[in-house]
Amino acid sequence: MRNWKYPGIEPSIDELLDDEVMVPVMRSAGLCIGDLRTLVSETAERIANDNESDRSGRRPVR
Repeated sequence: MRNWKYPGIEPSIDELLDDEVMVPVMRSAGLCIGDLRTLVSETAERIANDNESDRSGRRPVR
């Protein structure tokens, strides 16, 4: 893997997915980086919405 900008600090998911080593690793695992980015984005949005609901006192319906 490449050297990260800030040694001692873990890279972000974007930095990991942009790493040239990750494409063949993900491919060999049967995963597509684009699909993973979408999944991570959707999950982050769902968590943000859940947090907003918690602050308003209402729980989201699932």
